[in-house]
Amino acid sequence: MLTIENASLRLSVLPDPGASIVSLEGKWQGAWVPLMRPTPPEVLAAHSSGALTSRMLASRMPLSGMLASFNLIPWSNRLTGAGFDFDGTHYALRANTPQGYAIHGDGRDRPWRVTEHTADSLTCALDSREFPDFNFPFPLRAEIRYSLEGNSFGTTLTVLNSGESPMPVGFGFHPYFNRGFGGAPTDEAQLQLRVAGVYPPLAGMTAKAVEPVRTRLPTDDRSGMFDAPAEMDFSALAPVGARDIDHCFGGWDSRATIAYPSSGVRLEFSCDPVFGHVIVYTPPGKPFFAVEPVTHANDGFNLYAQQLTGTGVRVLQPRASLSGTFKLSILS
Repeated sequence: MLTIENASLRLSVLPDPGASIVSLEGKWQGAWVPLMRPTPPEVLAAHSSGALTSRMLASRMPLSGMLASFNLIPWSNRLTGAGFDFDGTHYALRANTPQGYAIHGDGRDRPWRVTEHTADSLTCALDSREFPDFNFPFPLRAEIRYSLEGNSFGTTLTVLNSGESPMPVGFGFHPYFNRGFGGAPTDEAQLQLRVAGVYPPLAGMTAKAVEPVRTRLPTDDRSGMFDAPAEMDFSALAPVGARDIDHCFGGWDSRATIAYPSSGVRLEFSCDPVFGHVIVYTPPGKPFFAVEPVTHANDGFNLYAQQLTGTGVRVLQPRASLSGTFKLSILS
């Protein structure tokens, strides 16, 4: 586990697996307070000893899913049927959910090499060709750079097509946040973000919330999105509360706010425009929720193959690359 730190923020990362985040903490009233969902100490201890393996195999939950945040590359969320069509060819992937989806890419399950480590920055790299069983049919290289500057935490993710043919690609981040500031349930989180619409959930997703009203006209009849119902409206600051959401939103302006009113702390998202989609996950009864900046819609490769508009899927030519930065500023 590697750590970077400045006077305001402290970040801990596991290069293996996935260059994933163990913790992001902020200095508040003279003490370090978790800004993301903390990783349980027993998970880290089990990882160090190798004792987590059998439990992971039984639950099908990779270690990265138990951490504070992990990276989604070379696609975000689920691909229906663990496969996709591209340029006239069908590509089959390994399913890694009980419902038969391929989920969250393969980068989160692989060891990344540390290429730079300073007091306030950390860079890791991945080359898919080093893994013969990498769960993606196109070779790629990826780099992630974490940095701290004042009260801001930045993550830049870059993916490069290292093959000889075009490839579809997408990426994103899966940070978990506390429902109460510092884990205190009395300081209930509020969320604000602006989107154009919401995609219907894929079969097998966890949310029990009402689906978008299908009797209304879609936001864009070529996008597959619908207007978000009131239960999913965060255009103004609103409590996360007991909502049951596990949905992808499109037309996101790449900005969001998480506010904890009692403490006066705010987490401000500022992302590059490539992150035109965002996933909100609010599992009821859990002390955490997720706000995930992503480049494309759930099942994006398959929506792209269906010629839907605004999916966010990019096609990289050989030796071309795509980058995006997610910045989180802590205000109080």
